[in-house]
Amino acid sequence: MTSTLLHFSKLPLAVLTLSLVLFGTVGCSSSDPEPPEEPQRSSKRISEKQAEPEEAEVQELQYWGDPHLTLLEQIMPQLKQETEGLFNKANSVAISSISYGDKLPNHFRKVATARLHQVLTRLPKLKVSVCEACSQIRTQISGSFLKITRGVADDEYRRETAQQLNVEGFVDIALFMSDRQLSVSLNAYEAQKGEIIYSRIVTSEPMKREEYLHVYLGKMTLPINEPTVIHQSLLLGAERVVRLNQDWTSGISAAFFSDDNSKLTASEKVSGGTSGVMVDGVVGYDVVGFGSNRGAVTLNLGLGMMIATSINSPPYLKTGVAVTVAEQLTLGYNYLLMLTSTSSLKLPSASYFAVGWKF
Repeated sequence: MTSTLLHFSKLPLAVLTLSLVLFGTVGCSSSDPEPPEEPQRSSKRISEKQAEPEEAEVQELQYWGDPHLTLLEQIMPQLKQETEGLFNKANSVAISSISYGDKLPNHFRKVATARLHQVLTRLPKLKVSVCEACSQIRTQISGSFLKITRGVADDEYRRETAQQLNVEGFVDIALFMSDRQLSVSLNAYEAQKGEIIYSRIVTSEPMKREEYLHVYLGKMTLPINEPTVIHQSLLLGAERVVRLNQDWTSGISAAFFSDDNSKLTASEKVSGGTSGVMVDGVVGYDVVGFGSNRGAVTLNLGLGMMIATSINSPPYLKTGVAVTVAEQLTLGYNYLLMLTSTSSLKLPSASYFAVGWKF
């Protein structure tokens, strides 16, 4: 009986506690609504959220050697510095538009926009936000006319937008390609009168050629037999080269070599002469670049075969170095290590100097 009374006596207390929790929670949620975020912070936060997912895409495209993104990353430090110079004219600005030239591909535009938003909105001195509304198309009916506008060209709209974003001006950014160089222009204008207060252009170094035909002429030396007799051949070849990324290239070449041993005696010459064809595949790495990417020192490594019945058509390992001057003239030295040899004719190696031209 006593335990039953105690059990029922606890019911009012439990009901009272439950009601306080429920009504107290409802009261707090109804009396303390979350304040709306300020427009400019919301706009900037949205742009940063859009930029974060694209950062991985930027790195992926760079890894696979996207040339336009490589140029953009190359000039990004200078672009940040030039944008910071706007601080002397205005303390805060909003990016109103980012436009692109016809030569820039669509996939680059998407990632570059996210990258520019990400970098410029994090400058330490200048407060930069992104005006999302500036890129939207607006319609307005005036009498019997339908007015379609975009951007902040209208004075009244520009002032209202600046007040909402709490900025002193706007920045227009344009990217375009010219002669394999990426240029970025900045034009800033103040919010009240629309006058241009700051203008800069940042230009990258020329982009390395993505593919080219390399034609070369040289003289090859072949030490044959023991005691060694130095044979020589004139060499004329062509190489098709494709750039894999900023530093690496891959190519395939074919060259014809012709016997040039008129000074040797008949007993010293190889029967049939040292004439034939060489075919090889080569991978190159640009060790040093100079002259705004118009010159380079390149190391080469490859495998090939020397097709010539008189010297038993040996396969070879090819190593070499080439110097490119003025983007087209080349000077090179290559060493060929033969991978097979015979007792009747020994050809351990060969080498040649060549002068070439890139088309």
